[in-house]
Amino acid sequence: MNKRNQKRSGLNKEKMSVIAASAFVLSALTLTGVYMAAQNNSKTEENRIDFAQLEQQQNKAKTEDNLVADERFTRDDYAELSENNDMDVDPNYMEVNSGEVENDRYSLIMQDDETTQEPEAEIAVQAPVEEEAKIVAQTPSFQEGDTLQWPIAGEVLLNYSMDKAIYFSTMQQYRYNPSVVIAAKEGDTITAAADATVKKIYHDVQTGNTILFDLGDGYELTYGQLTDITLEEGQQVKAGDVVGKVAAPTIFYSVEGSNVYFKMTKDGEPVNPLEMVE
Repeated sequence: MNKRNQKRSGLNKEKMSVIAASAFVLSALTLTGVYMAAQNNSKTEENRIDFAQLEQQQNKAKTEDNLVADERFTRDDYAELSENNDMDVDPNYMEVNSGEVENDRYSLIMQDDETTQEPEAEIAVQAPVEEEAKIVAQTPSFQEGDTLQWPIAGEVLLNYSMDKAIYFSTMQQYRYNPSVVIAAKEGDTITAAADATVKKIYHDVQTGNTILFDLGDGYELTYGQLTDITLEEGQQVKAGDVVGKVAAPTIFYSVEGSNVYFKMTKDGEPVNPLEMVE
């Protein structure tokens, strides 16, 4: 009987130990859980952005900026504004040199500027006059009654004819001829018929290398069938200056042979250059 009681007492003590240990473990786990939850809440609070607070701070900053900006209207200088309440108007402002305010410094500056700019004004007036005179001097002039020189000595192969058609041997057809075709030896020198400006240098399938001269007053001369041209566009030439040399004829004048194509116009209309050649 005693042994049985002792055995029961031992089991009860063992159960109590197990229960106490379990309670201790549960308590420890509970405390650990509470601690971890508190830490997580703390971190969450730290990472949370308070947009309401930021908005309040921004509004406060704007209000302070407006207060600072508006301080300029609290000064005595702006106590009296204009009747139209124009906030940009300074009631103490008066226009310089308006008749009511004198400004010696402004007057001196204006006097200095006028003194400094007087020579420039003279130059500005004189420069266009000099430039205009230079242009007039360079512009050639050819009036009715003026004469031309022969560009080259030679027989007239095809005469000027705008009132009736003449026969072109190479093309085997009758055509009007707005120019004079002068026979020449290939390589012979060609000269300017009058004072002129080189208006254009180009190549044409019929006339080959060609020069257009501006004689002035609406008169122009066209030279064709050239080679070794010595001139440039815009260049001034005098009567008798070398223009170039006679080239081999184009296929449009192969039967006629080497020649100089010599054409004159007045305001774009062909005129007979032979009537003006000396």
